Amino acid sequence: MKLATPSLFRQPKWVKTSQSRIMGVAMAAGMIGFLGLGAMGGPIATRMADWAQRNPGKRILVFDPRPEAMQRAEQAGAEAVDSVVAVAERCKVVFACLPSAEISEQVALGAGGITAASGGVRTYIEMSTIGSAAMQRIAAGLTEKGIALIDCPISGGVHGAESGALAVIASGAPEALQEVMPLLQVVGRTVFTIGDKPGLSQTMKLANNLLSLAGMVLTSEAFALGAKAGIDTALMCDVINASTGRNSSTVTKFPRAVLTGKFSGGASNHIVSKDLSLAVAEFSAFGLSAPMAALAREMLNIAKNRFGPDADMTSVAQLYEEWAGVSMQSPNPVKSAG
Repeated sequence: MKLATPSLFRQPKWVKTSQSRIMGVAMAAGMIGFLGLGAMGGPIATRMADWAQRNPGKRILVFDPRPEAMQRAEQAGAEAVDSVVAVAERCKVVFACLPSAEISEQVALGAGGITAASGGVRTYIEMSTIGSAAMQRIAAGLTEKGIALIDCPISGGVHGAESGALAVIASGAPEALQEVMPLLQVVGRTVFTIGDKPGLSQTMKLANNLLSLAGMVLTSEAFALGAKAGIDTALMCDVINASTGRNSSTVTKFPRAVLTGKFSGGASNHIVSKDLSLAVAEFSAFGLSAPMAALAREMLNIAKNRFGPDADMTSVAQLYEEWAGVSMQSPNPVKSAG
């Protein structure tokens, strides 16, 4: 089946840099590319641009099809160019943070992608959550062109991307990892090396996301019970966070997004449904059953259908509010919030 050309390949007309001028510029050793300036990629690129400004000789080149995203990166000190190839021609190291496996494969291997560039990039750092099978296909295609792939998903949400508190989960050739380690330490506070094969980090990330997202579903169910009984939900957080039920939802997601009624600040329903579908597929690839992963995916899909794919993933708590006929909001602060 022929894949549709993803929007990341469509060059924004507002970018004034011409392809011919770019091709005539010698690649600078200190230039680092960044593709994809979405909810996670945008803040990471901003932090890297700030780092580059404080390190003489370093520059961040960015590309995203959305003018507003490029303009934000430029305001932070990055240089906007007009295509994926333009980034690959000028940068030895290129990061990518993209929304789907299809787009990741097209950006890496498709016409107008990384492998279409003549020379330039030598190490490609794929931070997207796309599953091990897609990552291994990308690795094989890049290897044919002499490009090393670092499988490097990230965890910590938008707040972590903005603050630099992400967990970076990396796998790839040891020599390539060693070379880019200083850059990975700019991206996140903690860098974990999972192994030397691309795909291992994807499995690790999906296992983490399964626990996080299933925890969000079950936390919503538990809080619907407490709210229905008349227990203050802020107090519930404090009790649970001092007890054995403590999890990332009770420490951060509920205090910030649910108890305040904001229902924002995390990944979209579309993204989390995609992640859990990838997790279920990962289990299947290893011949394993995953009934709980499938159930969590179903609950998040119900929330997506009810509130929309662009709604925040914490909208699953709204679903439980509707079912229970209660509000989970509290006027009181959560003393134990992260």
